Amino acid sequence: MVDGDSTKSHGIAQPEKSWVEAAALGKLNQEISETGAVEKNEVLVVFPVGRERYALPIEKVREVVKAPKIAPVPQAPDYILGVGNVRGNVLAVIDLEKRINPKAPAMEGLEEAFIIVIKDDTYQAGLIVRQVPDTLLVQSSQINTSAAVINNLAPEDHFIKGIVKKDKSMIILVDILEMIEVKTE
Repeated sequence: MVDGDSTKSHGIAQPEKSWVEAAALGKLNQEISETGAVEKNEVLVVFPVGRERYALPIEKVREVVKAPKIAPVPQAPDYILGVGNVRGNVLAVIDLEKRINPKAPAMEGLEEAFIIVIKDDTYQAGLIVRQVPDTLLVQSSQINTSAAVINNLAPEDHFIKGIVKKDKSMIILVDILEMIEVKTE
């Protein structure tokens, strides 16, 4: 039974889950394929960058927030827009479009953008996106991580971990932590 901002269970008010928590719980569900094997599901956070769609595993996302004011950082790589304050934490704000295509124009309309805050103990960072991301539940077999896809990438693009085929389109799966660690000139 839903009651305002909480759910009642056995007379105890339970807070509602955030969309990130709810999507992560969806990952616990497993499906049985036609062969009878248990198929592992992955929950992805999907967002557009330029004309493509990209995704992160839900486990790497702490939250999605409205973009704060971003202060530039001198001599940072072009794809680091600067730093922003999210709930008292200073985050490096990464422009994935600029990281992928250094010739891409600078992102405009930052006051309308959102930050996907990365869940990691080492890095305090977030990706800037133009719209609130979606979540997508896919079977692991839908993620193409074949050597033909991954091994032919330039060294600076090894943060791309696979391609998800969904409804006649493709979604590029990225390892955000590897992307942050890659050194580019």
